[in-house]
Amino acid sequence: MMVAGGAHRVFAPCRHRLAQGLAASRSRVQLLVPLELGAAQGRSGQFVVAAGRRAFHGHSHGDGDNGHGNAHGDYKENQNPVVLSKRLPEDYVQNTLMPHLESQLLDSIQAYTPAELAKIARIYAKQEVKQRALCQKLSDTVKFRMKGFEAVDIVDILGAMYVLVPDDDELWEMLEARILLRIDDFTALNFMGIIRIYNKRHEKHNELLAEIVPRLRELLGQYEAIELSEMLVSMAQSAEAAADMDILGTLVPEIERRYNEVSLVHSINNIWALSQLKIRHEGLLTRVAEDLKNPTKSKDLPPVYMAKIAWIYRRCNAWDMVSESMLPLIKGSVAEFRCAEFARLAQALPEQQAMLRQIADLLALTMAEMGRKDFLLFFVGCVHGELLKVPMPGQSECSLTEALLNYAKEEQDNFKRDEVQKLVFMLYHAQSYRPLLDRFPASWNVTKEETIDYIKAKGKTWGK
Repeated sequence: MMVAGGAHRVFAPCRHRLAQGLAASRSRVQLLVPLELGAAQGRSGQFVVAAGRRAFHGHSHGDGDNGHGNAHGDYKENQNPVVLSKRLPEDYVQNTLMPHLESQLLDSIQAYTPAELAKIARIYAKQEVKQRALCQKLSDTVKFRMKGFEAVDIVDILGAMYVLVPDDDELWEMLEARILLRIDDFTALNFMGIIRIYNKRHEKHNELLAEIVPRLRELLGQYEAIELSEMLVSMAQSAEAAADMDILGTLVPEIERRYNEVSLVHSINNIWALSQLKIRHEGLLTRVAEDLKNPTKSKDLPPVYMAKIAWIYRRCNAWDMVSESMLPLIKGSVAEFRCAEFARLAQALPEQQAMLRQIADLLALTMAEMGRKDFLLFFVGCVHGELLKVPMPGQSECSLTEALLNYAKEEQDNFKRDEVQKLVFMLYHAQSYRPLLDRFPASWNVTKEETIDYIKAKGKTWGK
């Protein structure tokens, strides 16, 4: 008895903890309950997973087999039904939201501060459809609050107002007067933005430019030479930069004056940016060519810059300045050129067929690993370098041509429409390679025919 009593005392805490664990588990477990579909349907014994609270109504009927029997009852779920939100129509923003916001702005725009007006103008200028009344109301409010505009507000709102109300002469004259009044608060980059906007207008603001340009020249002297190079390269990316001669007239002389403060790579970027702007700067071209003749400076020049130099000087009709120093470097690095550099070299130096053939053969070994972009660049290089052949009956096949066409066939489903169009444009204009168009995958036929029809239509337009 003592042993039994001792065992009872020893195992009692264990049973207590076990009971607590089972109770906690029941509160978390998902119950599997029978789903009664009704006697009329004749189906029972189906189960659903019930997560959450359940209200049970009913009782159990035992059959005397130690508590094992069938349970019947009604289960009621204390959950609200799911309500799905209605989809917004596709034209909701254009036909509902925007008219509502425009109406609200027309009624309360006079209450906004200059900084808030700048934000509204910048957002509204990006909308495809604009309400003329709101544009004019915004312009009138800017005029009314002009005395509150600081330099930062003017810089923020200037571009947006040119999009919204480019012909409101009164607004632009008031902005000009405000700029001249706060002229000491602007930076060099602010002045560049102001000049670019005002140069777009049909009326020239000579008084404003006469004040700003000297200030810009003075402020540029405070920047590092590398920062000036970055400004020029950034300008070259804009399609409208070629018209900004007021800016270039101050920036480029400062870059030339501080030529020795930057590396050869930055100087190459400078002449590349100018060539993008269709500007041949004799002074910078000469100084870079002299540096390239210096083995110390041109040593370890990356292949990407070798190709860029060839492209720049050939475009500027100044290849003779650097050919003697650059050709040995290029020929000694044929194994290091990638598809992009190969395409650039083929456009700049098509007469160097032996060198281009070497590069193409090496790149062809990696064609299976090329992405579509690299493939397109490689194809461009092969066409411009005239490395392909269109075999006539009885002639042997060109392995490079076949490799390109096989790649196009294998990857035809992965090419985008614009990529196929680029290939068609290129081969159609390279008349000796036009027969290759007939060997394009059949799945490209529709795009190919549409592109050729477009080219022919454009040709007739240009002919007129």
